[in-house]
Amino acid sequence: MGTATSTTDILPDCLVRKILSYLSFKEAARMSTLSKTWLRVWFAHPNLEFICYREIHLETVDKTMERYRNEKIPIEKLKFVSRWYCYREIIPLIDKSLDIALKNGVKDLVLDLPNIKLYPLPIFKILATKSLRELVLEGCNLKHGSISSGVVNCDSLRKLSLSYICLDENMLQALLNSCPFIISFILEYCYGLERIELLNLQNIKSISIRTRRDKNQLVKIQAPTLEHLSYCGYSLEKLDVVECQNLKSLDISDVMICNGFLQNLISRSPNLVSLEYKGDQAPELTTTKKSSQLKHSKIILDFYKILNAAWFCKLRKFLLNFTSWSQVALDFYGCNEINMKDLQLHHGVATPQVDVLNVKFSWLNWECPMFVDALLWSCHPRRLNLHSASASLTCFINDRLMYLRNLSHSPSHESEPWHCQLKEVKAFDGKNEPLQLRSGELAIRTLTDWEEVYFLLDWRCS
Repeated sequence: MGTATSTTDILPDCLVRKILSYLSFKEAARMSTLSKTWLRVWFAHPNLEFICYREIHLETVDKTMERYRNEKIPIEKLKFVSRWYCYREIIPLIDKSLDIALKNGVKDLVLDLPNIKLYPLPIFKILATKSLRELVLEGCNLKHGSISSGVVNCDSLRKLSLSYICLDENMLQALLNSCPFIISFILEYCYGLERIELLNLQNIKSISIRTRRDKNQLVKIQAPTLEHLSYCGYSLEKLDVVECQNLKSLDISDVMICNGFLQNLISRSPNLVSLEYKGDQAPELTTTKKSSQLKHSKIILDFYKILNAAWFCKLRKFLLNFTSWSQVALDFYGCNEINMKDLQLHHGVATPQVDVLNVKFSWLNWECPMFVDALLWSCHPRRLNLHSASASLTCFINDRLMYLRNLSHSPSHESEPWHCQLKEVKAFDGKNEPLQLRSGELAIRTLTDWEEVYFLLDWRCS
């Protein structure tokens, strides 16, 4: 132990300070036990993180902030999380910590105050500081903030994040007007807003909005420099994107897709290269020709109802809109009997190509063959990741997947071309160890429940 201590003491303060700057708050705290040098540097660490849910935590915060004030120690980041329910005790400490942090040049400020929503956060005092770079607020109340004194300009702010905040339309516009140079804006599940308008944002690059379903909030965005848009709400009909010519990535989740909206938005985004969608249904999308501009495309479907042939038809139709998909993730809970003849009527001339198909399912073995047939009819994955019970995995592999491969090598396969396009299958477990396939069956150890396995599939041209 003596050797280790003497070795760590050799490092100069500036190097120890540099090392600690790359560590999280908790990691840096652990490193302070190495030696007196590391402890001394730790006492002046520029990143502070406090989580208060006991009285002793309040005392620690108070003493620490007083030391930073008295010694004028610069503060790069302050994260203050309150889980304390005593309003009279926590409010003075928040005010004191904010005042010291702002005077000591804080650049990144994170306030998570869900238990004290009546606290009138001095938002414009915070924005008046010239050093602020990122402001993340959660669970705060901004309705009591006064905008009568005039709007300040926080030209240094680049990121503004508001989650579970109580505010109205006037306060939102005042905040945006105060931060003309933000490049990232996050608004999640805020209260008091009937309409969300993000207009004339001349420097914004990224916007993420999650609206409350019970309020059915309208969203309008006018941001010609916008490159990344993430939206989660009740319906895309409530989203109005006026300008999006520079949009590169679009992430949509848990919304009702209305006819024509998504298609129109994509068509007006000539620079769009990434599309992600998450929901319980494949959205309606009809294009005049297949889109090949996307370099990354991902769809995640969590389907809580029972599968049928119509669902797979809708999935295939949606996937056909693009030349290929980077990733498709499907989570199923049950499967009805599927008549494959119904699917053949909608087969078309080609099968959608998917780079990675992630499938999680759980049901009885007898449902497996028809499910595998419908799944591989809807798309041809190059890699197939499976997550299910051991019995279902064995059924998927032995009873159907290997059958389809063997069928493709049969001289009589021409009679059912949709059934016979799987040329080869290679199987692996979650540790990337090959699963040896002999005579069309899985000839290895018994698979455990909910073990992940994956397959590399080679298809004939369809």
